[in-house]
Amino acid sequence: MTLYFDTKIEFLDSDAVSTISSWHPSEPLFAVASFSPERGGSVTIFADTGEPQRDVTYPVHATSQATALCWHPEKALLASGWEHGDIHVWFAGHREFASVNAPHKAAIVLLQFSEQGGRMVTADAMGLVTGWRCDGQYQFLTMFSHDLREVLLLICFRLTVESEVREEMANLAKAAVAGDENALDTLTNWRPRTAARSMTHSGVRDNHCFYACTQGGVVYYINQGGACVEVMKCGSLPPIVQMLWHPRKDAVICLMEDLTVTLFLVESTGILTELDRVKMSGRGGGRQGGIAWSGNSLAIITGDFFVRIWDIERSDNYLLKMDLPSGNQPGSSMTTLSNGTMSSSNQFFSHDSSESSGVLRKTPKYGQLNGEMFTCLAYSSTGQTLCAGTSQGNVYTWKRSGSRLVGAPEDAWQLTNISSVRGAIRSCEWGYNELAKPCMLVNCLSNVFMLKEQPLLAVHTRELWAVQRSAKSVQLTHCSGREAIVQSEFAVTAMALSELSLVMSNGRSISSYSLQKVEKSLDEFEEILQTVEGTTPTTESTTTPLSLKLLQTFAAECLALNLCNQNIFCLGSSDVFVYSVGGVVLHRIQASDIEGKIIGMDLSGCYLSVFTMNGYVKAYDVSRHDPKLLFPSKSGHDIFDDFGEFILVKCNSSGSHLAMVIASSNFTPISTLFCWDFERSNLLEYGLLEPETNAKKESSTSLPVRIFWDAEEPRLLATEVKSMIQKTLPQKNSLQPSHFVQSKVVLLFYSEKGCLNVLETQSMSPGCQLLNLCVPNVIRLKINTMEEQPLQDFVDLQQCNPVTRKQVLNFSLYVAEGNMDMAYRSIRSIQSKVIWTNLAKMCVHTNRLDVAKVCMGHLEQARSVRALRQAIEDDDLETEAKVAVLAIELGMIEEAKDLYRRCKRFDLLNKLLQSIGHLDEAVELAEAEDRIHLKHTYYQKAQELRERGDIKGALEYFEKTQNPAQNITQLLLENPGAMKRYIQTTSDPKLLKWWGQYIESSGDMDAALAVYHKAEDWFSQVKILCYLGKISKADAIARQSGDRAACYHLARHYENVGKFQEAIMFFTRAQTFSNAIRICKENDFQEELWTVASSSRQRDKAIAAAYFEECGNFKHAVELYHRAGMLHKALEMAFESQQPEILEIIASDLAPDSDAELINRCADFFCSIEQFQKAVHLLAKTRHLERALGICSEKGVPVTEELSEMLTPEKGEFEEATRVHILVQLGEFLQQQGDYHSATKKFTQAGDKIRAMKSLLKSGNTDKIIFFANMSRQREVYIMAANYLQALDWQSDPQVLKHIVTFYTKGQAFDSLANFYAICAQIEIEEFQDYGKALTAMQEASKCLEKLSHAQHVYNNLQRTVADVKAILEIQQALREGDHQLVIGSCRSMLIKPELPPIRHAHILAMLIRALVYVKDYSEAGRALKELTVKDSTWSASGLLDRSIVHKIAQECHLEFDLIWNAGRQVTASTSGTAATGMSSTSGMTTTDDDDADDEEITEELH
Repeated sequence: MTLYFDTKIEFLDSDAVSTISSWHPSEPLFAVASFSPERGGSVTIFADTGEPQRDVTYPVHATSQATALCWHPEKALLASGWEHGDIHVWFAGHREFASVNAPHKAAIVLLQFSEQGGRMVTADAMGLVTGWRCDGQYQFLTMFSHDLREVLLLICFRLTVESEVREEMANLAKAAVAGDENALDTLTNWRPRTAARSMTHSGVRDNHCFYACTQGGVVYYINQGGACVEVMKCGSLPPIVQMLWHPRKDAVICLMEDLTVTLFLVESTGILTELDRVKMSGRGGGRQGGIAWSGNSLAIITGDFFVRIWDIERSDNYLLKMDLPSGNQPGSSMTTLSNGTMSSSNQFFSHDSSESSGVLRKTPKYGQLNGEMFTCLAYSSTGQTLCAGTSQGNVYTWKRSGSRLVGAPEDAWQLTNISSVRGAIRSCEWGYNELAKPCMLVNCLSNVFMLKEQPLLAVHTRELWAVQRSAKSVQLTHCSGREAIVQSEFAVTAMALSELSLVMSNGRSISSYSLQKVEKSLDEFEEILQTVEGTTPTTESTTTPLSLKLLQTFAAECLALNLCNQNIFCLGSSDVFVYSVGGVVLHRIQASDIEGKIIGMDLSGCYLSVFTMNGYVKAYDVSRHDPKLLFPSKSGHDIFDDFGEFILVKCNSSGSHLAMVIASSNFTPISTLFCWDFERSNLLEYGLLEPETNAKKESSTSLPVRIFWDAEEPRLLATEVKSMIQKTLPQKNSLQPSHFVQSKVVLLFYSEKGCLNVLETQSMSPGCQLLNLCVPNVIRLKINTMEEQPLQDFVDLQQCNPVTRKQVLNFSLYVAEGNMDMAYRSIRSIQSKVIWTNLAKMCVHTNRLDVAKVCMGHLEQARSVRALRQAIEDDDLETEAKVAVLAIELGMIEEAKDLYRRCKRFDLLNKLLQSIGHLDEAVELAEAEDRIHLKHTYYQKAQELRERGDIKGALEYFEKTQNPAQNITQLLLENPGAMKRYIQTTSDPKLLKWWGQYIESSGDMDAALAVYHKAEDWFSQVKILCYLGKISKADAIARQSGDRAACYHLARHYENVGKFQEAIMFFTRAQTFSNAIRICKENDFQEELWTVASSSRQRDKAIAAAYFEECGNFKHAVELYHRAGMLHKALEMAFESQQPEILEIIASDLAPDSDAELINRCADFFCSIEQFQKAVHLLAKTRHLERALGICSEKGVPVTEELSEMLTPEKGEFEEATRVHILVQLGEFLQQQGDYHSATKKFTQAGDKIRAMKSLLKSGNTDKIIFFANMSRQREVYIMAANYLQALDWQSDPQVLKHIVTFYTKGQAFDSLANFYAICAQIEIEEFQDYGKALTAMQEASKCLEKLSHAQHVYNNLQRTVADVKAILEIQQALREGDHQLVIGSCRSMLIKPELPPIRHAHILAMLIRALVYVKDYSEAGRALKELTVKDSTWSASGLLDRSIVHKIAQECHLEFDLIWNAGRQVTASTSGTAATGMSSTSGMTTTDDDDADDEEITEELH
């Protein structure tokens, strides 16, 4: 509920009349130009209170008046243009208006600032346009002048950004609700108090370009530098009378003199390109029209009594409705206003269409009949409010509604107020007061009025409440029903109430009233007495008015009021004053310069909380004479991470916590309620943001707008939350977002765990607002009526005593915390069913079934207790399903659904949905999750449709049940015609069969036959055809269909007529073999009997076999007994009749679990006829493996790979020792057969890897030997593999050599490895005379011997050999270097020693001969050659000496060369066969011998 308070602006000269006016864009200042016949023209600056600014000397001209006024957009600077061409400027803080030396000689008709105020432009009546720049010293400098020689109608500056506050407000709104710039205005009327001080356009350059439009229709564009160009000349078109810059794009909208509205695109050079043109119709010309931006749309008046909205983006236009809601009385609302009266008493919010209190009533037509028309427009983006003034002094106010969904765009606007002032309205303009609240400045022909938007005031205590009825009237009500109307001397803008006092203020003065305390006990006693006596209680107590007395009215600046202990707390412009009820100043609470002035105050009990301009918060205990500061002042920046300004601060009743609503650093209200425990410095918070719901295509943003602590319970807090819901709705073939507001009350409490918990949430209808929290009720204000909404746990306990109230409240808090035990203890003595119901419902959320049983008992719900007990005792039910039973008993259907879904008990959920009548949802659930009950669900849905008379729908669902014969026939049986029509269209075989039987029962066999044919019921067709004697057709149908019932019926018919062969055939097709066998036995059809019995059941086979046995046909008898599973009988008969072929077939069916005696008899039989292979296979198949192996070894049965696998026992089939024995026995047998690979496999399966390796060695497969050795990882296996590989040609295969070394190393056979290296060294010396490689091999052998502790002797001998080899290598090096004497000496020293392998004297002699030849000692060389011949008869063949050297010796010694050369080519037994004697293993390193000669180690020593 909102009132409009008007204030008539009083000039210093009482005879003055107003001319023009202007309100500052962001400051609470406005200026009015006036003219008095006595004093002349003047300009006066007023504050938002309507009083002139003090200490300012206003300019007065006796013969001239101000013709133009304009405020600087960011600074408190006023420029005024005068009729004689003067310009006067006033700066904030200056007393005098300063004169500007201007070139103008004629009246100033236009004066305007650029967007940020960097450029001022003035234009006079002679067409002279001058540009000015204002420097930091408030000096105006002329930048340019253009003499356009024509009167200018308007100046329009080019915009880069919007004006400072408006742009910031739009950003706040956009950020608050994710892009909706109007949401902030809809959700809360708060505006930043500190934002304007920090708002700057840094980084954005002021745009000095502007358009100037002349009376002749010429449009000029003056750019940033002041250059003037003509951009458009209307010519035959009328001139432009109004130009507005587009708020979102570089475009201008223009109103022509002929009421044409044109949209132009603006290029960077100022060129205008026409985009759209609309010709409006009106009674007057363009000078009587007007345009104004209303959000993104354009509001237009055309000199008549209509306001049109043009949505340029959507190319849509509509008229605003001129209808007031029925609750507003035009007669009263259009009365003449005087100073301090209200303009109307109307709602200033939009109702949801569904909750409108009545039908809208049309505005009276007298405005149109007497020529009334709209003269001016103004739009406030802050409140999304559009106002229009008329020629008869009426101000119409429309508000864009955000509290409901709208189908048409015009429905979003609602006429909320019609105010009346004296005189025709020339202009109206929106501004802001000190509290950043919108105000309206209305300029009439002679007077100026300031209209302030004032919400209805209401205050509440536990026993008293006061509601403002009108501007000066307040209704006071006591809880006993007594009332009083308080008439104030002024319009009330602030009010406070206590049990003994009432104070009111209009912002400039305060009136205090004394109240007489009401004794409720006397009233209650009288009512009780009258009730006992049986008389109707009188209304005397309720009709007796409250007694109150005006104490004092005193002057005081007041923005907010509070009362405590007969002390008045008044918030002034910067401080808090404490007055007595008599008006005496008791205290003054101030803030420091650092903290800034106090801008907010609240009093809860005896605790006062204040917050300052610079973001500091403080709290005081005012219960004593002097206010006591509870904590040092704290900056919001120290409390919050992102802080801009405090919006609301309230202290709780115990003075321990502050509830706070704040704005962020960019002055956007935060969707979070904070609770600060200043004693523990702990900040609690509760977020109000609601996530987007994709399914509903809705998104919402919530803001806390009011908060109240409970007066007695310090933990409990109520906050009013407004949410902007954005929902997409189809509108005119397009999706347009529609917004509406939802309000609710969220009750919170803080816990000892340090968090804010939700107690409950209450929805609020449009028009309601939260007024107070007074347990057990939430107090709301509905228009001008007080409403009490009890908490959910106090529904039937509203009149309880304080003790019960405390117990129930504790219960509520414990339940909200989830502490079921404490909640139960707190209400054990309370018999309220609501309480126990709430506790039981809480048990659903906490899964406390034990507590729920007690609650249901207190509720006296025996059936529910029984259902709950049965559910608890049912072990097949999940816990969630048991809780769901409780939820169902409590009517919590949605919770029960969620619980069933959580435990995936879709069957129970389906049952629940059916029981509550949600069959469509049940069908969807059954189709998706509960298909086992799908048909039953279809049946229930069909029954529902049947009861509703929807036969077509019922038929559809009966068909889905796949049992239409029973359901549909019952449905349509009473209507045979409908039944026949339905049958003709259906193809369901069951239904057709039923219909055929129905027709058959009536005797119409041909029609029944046709129906049976459509239903493909072969049996019924054959039955009727046999009845009609059409046997051939029946025979054809039975053969073609193969239907067993049809074949059986036809076979019985053939048997009855004596056609036994046909009967046997159809009995066989019907698979009734006993009948066919019976006929064969009765007629001795043995061949047919064999054929039938072969495909019959086992019982029938046994009967047929017995018949063949009686007839002596043992072959058929044995086979049938075998097929019947009577193996003993079959074997006995096979033995007696000597049928080995059949016996083999029988034996093939024997299994390991067959009778052992039977198996052995079969095996003995096969052995008796010398078919040992079959006996072994039988025994292997039946897992008599030991006997099978015995027969193999005794009779020499070859074991194939397949038989080997059959004879292999599985793990766990036998005891482990028996299994190993069988595998070893099988491996040995395979080894005897020469199948070494299979033998290896069996030895490996037995775990005997050594035998496996020996068997594999005998196979000679090197690759498998290497693979097996690598996989076995056993020392002996490694050594055996290395010994085997050493016997191969390892010299030519490096991989084999690598494997030998690797296997000896892994087997730790270092003696064998050393011996192998010695052999390598021997081979290098004997075959290649490469003592270098031999030395390397010996060094490796030495490393191996170092690892043997008992091979020291061998190691020492090896070291001596290594020394000799090194000496030979040194001789070879000296020979290569030409040191022949050293070679001769060393060789002779070596030859003195005895020859010990692997050193060869022949090699030393060869080096000696080369050295002697080089020194030309040929005689010694010849003797050495002779000795070489003795030592090695193959010296020339082995290439010890070159042919040229021998030829030189023979020539010098006169010997025959051929004789000498050939003597060295004799082939004799080589001594190189001692390669294996170079080294031996020590006795401690020999491997174990298992009687195989290939496993012996050579033990010869080297030296």
